[in-house]
Amino acid sequence: MLTSKLLRRENNLKELRGIVLAARGELKSDIIIRNANLVDVILGDIREKINIAVWRNYVVRVGYFDTDKYSGPNTLIIDASSSEVVTPGFIDPHVHIESSLLRVTEFGKLALMNGTTTVAADPHEIANVLGIEGVKAFIEESKYTPLRLFFYAPSCVPPVKSGLTKGSEITLNEVRELLNYKEVIGLGEVMDFLSTISGDEEILEKISFTLSLGKVVDGHAPQLPEDMLVPYAAVGIRGDHESVFMDEALSKLRSGMRILIREGSAWRDLEELSKMLTYMKINTRYLSFSSDDLEVVDLVESGHMNRILKKAVSLGIDPITAVQMATINAAEYLGISELGSITPGRLADIVILKNFRSFQVQAVIVNGELVVSNGQYLGTTRNYEYPKHFYETVKTGKVFVPEDFRIKIPKKHGHVKYLTIRAVLGKAITKAEVDEFPVIDGYLTLPPQTDHSYVAVIDRHHSTGRLGLGVVKGLGILRGAIAQTIAHDVHNIIVIGKSPEEMSLAVKEVTRVGGGIVSVLNDRVLGLVELPIAGLISDKSFEEVYASVKNFTKACEYLGLNFHAAFMTISLLPLPVIPELRITEHGVFDVMRGTLVSPILDVVGG
Repeated sequence: MLTSKLLRRENNLKELRGIVLAARGELKSDIIIRNANLVDVILGDIREKINIAVWRNYVVRVGYFDTDKYSGPNTLIIDASSSEVVTPGFIDPHVHIESSLLRVTEFGKLALMNGTTTVAADPHEIANVLGIEGVKAFIEESKYTPLRLFFYAPSCVPPVKSGLTKGSEITLNEVRELLNYKEVIGLGEVMDFLSTISGDEEILEKISFTLSLGKVVDGHAPQLPEDMLVPYAAVGIRGDHESVFMDEALSKLRSGMRILIREGSAWRDLEELSKMLTYMKINTRYLSFSSDDLEVVDLVESGHMNRILKKAVSLGIDPITAVQMATINAAEYLGISELGSITPGRLADIVILKNFRSFQVQAVIVNGELVVSNGQYLGTTRNYEYPKHFYETVKTGKVFVPEDFRIKIPKKHGHVKYLTIRAVLGKAITKAEVDEFPVIDGYLTLPPQTDHSYVAVIDRHHSTGRLGLGVVKGLGILRGAIAQTIAHDVHNIIVIGKSPEEMSLAVKEVTRVGGGIVSVLNDRVLGLVELPIAGLISDKSFEEVYASVKNFTKACEYLGLNFHAAFMTISLLPLPVIPELRITEHGVFDVMRGTLVSPILDVVGG
């Protein structure tokens, strides 16, 4: 079997000669799959009962050929007659591994077990905490898993130039350095759309350098009106994953951008965007899928790209079309011609499915190596050790007391009209709404029977003690508090709660453990997920992390948060690049205006 993995096809003379000889059967294949019903993503049909020969990393023969000619004494023969179909390996062209809460190697196990063989990861979460050193650590750990892992060079760390205290920074020169790595496939999602369309030299220089290398520029353009979308697309941004509504996706397609239909854990756009295929029946060439942010519970219980494919088919998308979108279309998005189909000369990434429409994975071959058999992971995983200071990233500078979480109003009593953040469950967007609250003894007071909660973001990088306050609704919280060091994209501490006392306790606990997610009620901790590496990921096995997240989820439900992946929705409240309203460590932020705003609109009373 193979001792090393290829990211891209090697086209040197020795390799090409070997491929020619293997394709003629003169060099014996390492693996032969017999009696396969192959999903042909080129023609869009199924070739029945064919054979597939794999030599080293490559597919060398597909069709009705004499397998004895290609077999040697060490050839592994796989009979696919009991499996419904064989497909190319699934590709996720945009994902943040940190959202799984797992190390790269643990994420790799789950991805492979679910038929994903290639991933393009944007590591801007760890980059916002640890800078280029965090990105390089991910690249290094990626060598410890058979999963074919590409990375984007983060384009916007921090995500915007004003309104935030940056945790860390990726400079223009560091972007250039990363883009020269073979593992780096392009420039990560260009989130600062305001700087891009205003002609900011630094962001345009990053885009220019990427394009000069022939690499992809990934996008992030949520709900941009046409006069903003057109200049954004025109600079060479290939596509994005932020379309929430069908007309938004169609506008981007008409501007020449590709659409990655996102179906993550907390923001789910597939049902809405599937109508482009089922009702409008548009051409699917520029459509792919993306998980974006997928947490460990969904990975364990539902899968990865196969989870998206299963839902797509349930919504009426033809299963062959769905496979095309998850394979050859995604490969084209990334600019990798040697992936995406099972044809001679392509890299041998192959999935054998027990059932087509449910996408139940029976076996997986990646880079010509059998890594999953009968649904079980066969790979051996070496441990990558993160540096000690990766475990020392929570630095608040003070102990926060209940008084810090009270919203002061410049009148003793009366009512205040206040700009409130409304979370939209299942979507990445928020809405700005005006609510009226009583003022008691100079403080805004929340009504006890509504799902309004206080929200605060605390600088955890520079020990400044800086804190921004606001009010959020739509989460359903009825009691208690939740604090976490996952707060996109700078990843400060975010805490929501019904009372300042509980918020104070939650912040103390998440600080004590060095990062993670914690829920409290009254004076005790109900749920805890420790995430010591950068305050974002665990150093435990995926089984252990899965168990702790399940326990935390039960605690959230007790507090009234009965929706899926609650911590992920909370984590987006500080992200100042998705409309409309966000909360940062400086206060409330208006995304489309790109500026901080006062949430106190009017105070009536004395």
